[in-house]
Amino acid sequence: MPRWTTRSLAWVRDNLLRPRPRALSAAIGYERGGLTRWGEPVPWTADAALADVRLSARPRARRKQDFALRTAHGTFAADALRAEPDGTCRASFRFPVPPASGTAEVLWKGRQLATVPVRAVWPASFLAGLSLGAFEVAARFGDTTATVSALVPNDCDALFASAVLRSPNGLQPLAELGLEVRFRCEATGREWAVPVRFAAHQLARAEALVVAACPEVPREPGTWCVTVAAGPRELAVRRVAVLPRARFDAGARALETRFAVRDASGAIRSAKVPELTGAARAGPCFVLCGTEPGAAARCHFELLAVPTDPFAPPFAFAADAVVSDAPAPFVPVLFDAAELEQFGEFELRLNDRLLGVASLRPVPRAALTAEGGFVPPDEFVWSSAAEEELAARLRRLG
Repeated sequence: MPRWTTRSLAWVRDNLLRPRPRALSAAIGYERGGLTRWGEPVPWTADAALADVRLSARPRARRKQDFALRTAHGTFAADALRAEPDGTCRASFRFPVPPASGTAEVLWKGRQLATVPVRAVWPASFLAGLSLGAFEVAARFGDTTATVSALVPNDCDALFASAVLRSPNGLQPLAELGLEVRFRCEATGREWAVPVRFAAHQLARAEALVVAACPEVPREPGTWCVTVAAGPRELAVRRVAVLPRARFDAGARALETRFAVRDASGAIRSAKVPELTGAARAGPCFVLCGTEPGAAARCHFELLAVPTDPFAPPFAFAADAVVSDAPAPFVPVLFDAAELEQFGEFELRLNDRLLGVASLRPVPRAALTAEGGFVPPDEFVWSSAAEEELAARLRRLG
């Protein structure tokens, strides 16, 4: 019989009389530490790469030994073949992690049924795709935390770094490569490397927030460097300036003075001149701001409460507040509403420097007469608040 006739009969037998199985879908995944993940690139840290192929096959064609998976680095027999309730079957394959991305061929009796892409991730490609977002350095001052690019030493209780890690291939390889945050004092050359440990749910994602705390805090003026590194690659570097106390304090400002009023329900409102009817407590409010860009520090203020009685001595209160380059309200103390009425003004000072005055006795307005004169106001005691207002009005006129 001619050779071409033999090949034709074999084709009819395998495709018409006994048709070969058809591949309907395929999925590539990997196994790591007893957990299986699908639809992700196979990292070099995986215990094994997996392939799952859904097939349409006649019962006589469902023999596990007839199926195999062929890659550029070998051919692997089916690990399992199981029937599905819908009449299809699934062939499962387990094979070593390929050294590079490529394709795998699903075979039945040596004949190709389908080609499946296999994406593999190794350290170089993983680190190239790893990115860092929202990298910030923060300092804690007592019960307040502020994002900083500069700070004042001594009052800083802790230094933190936070960042958002992103990888299109998932973060699982970081369990092997490792991630650390390095804090370095350039003045002394000392460096602290803080390893970051991930939770399982973070490694399963493509994005995760990480936070690290420095074991030490700045004590002297200078510059600190904060570096985030994954394996051998440095992802980002931030520099934090450590400023002298006198320099920061000289730039502290009170942008506005108001009064904070709290009613019986606990709700707080602010006003230039407070209305004490129905108020439970009230006190001066100063909007503070620093002039050093990105800097924050805990400042020690003195509040002088000046009584309306010109012969009574002022009352002094000490209060601390964290000041940054963003305006923020500061209420040093709240008085009972009835007690507040005994004071005429409140002066906020920093290192004996007057920052602002909140006055309960605003400067009265003069009423002009038809003849061009003016009606003298009621008796008014001149104060530093009035002095400040006069100076401000003169500056506007100039």
